[in-house]
Amino acid sequence: MQIQAETQLATVMRQRMQATDADINAIKKLASEQQKLGVVGDEVQLAGAQQIATFLTQRRSIETLLPAMNDLLVQQKGLKATGNDAVAVANLMGKAMQGQTSALKRVGITFSEAQAKVMQYGTESERSAMLAQIITDNVGHMNAEVAKTDVGKLKQQANALGDVKEGWGAVAMSVQPYVAFASQLTTMTTGVIRLVDGTNLLIKRLIPASVAFKANEIAANAASAAATKYGWSAR
Repeated sequence: MQIQAETQLATVMRQRMQATDADINAIKKLASEQQKLGVVGDEVQLAGAQQIATFLTQRRSIETLLPAMNDLLVQQKGLKATGNDAVAVANLMGKAMQGQTSALKRVGITFSEAQAKVMQYGTESERSAMLAQIITDNVGHMNAEVAKTDVGKLKQQANALGDVKEGWGAVAMSVQPYVAFASQLTTMTTGVIRLVDGTNLLIKRLIPASVAFKANEIAANAASAAATKYGWSAR
């Protein structure tokens, strides 16, 4: 899931923002930092980040909105938020970035007329900053606050363990081609050894028979030569 989310994020950011590797890595780093202070796993955040990026043209806008997205996600879904949940929240925020603020009202997010005008007529930077403020005004820093609870601390430990597993998974995938090659080489080597052993056994079985045949032939020739020399005749 982590690799898929990272790939989707990189693809969308390059397409929408002409993003560089540094831009993409900045968002991944932010998601990692957010995971440490909150309860939303970085892979879940990246799923949301790549979706909200489809509504944006600037990396800074993602950086502004990602923490707010996490707060709203925890407020809506608690500790069990999934990548699909993050995508849904990102779509909600993306619509708001396009001026469709009614979508926010349907999930209980309130705001003033002045804030609504900024969301409709402001620049992308202004709209992203205002949307982040609106969400904070309504749900606070929910992500960080839940992380302070006992269950939140357990969730943080689970997320950290998940990162370790993902790391081992990445290592396993990177060495898999070499493991496969080594396995094939071992199989091939075993086959060659068996071929050599079989050939040696065949030689061992054939040589005594050929030697005996040759010895008989030599003896017969010698007897024939002696009979001719001394005038012996077969009886």
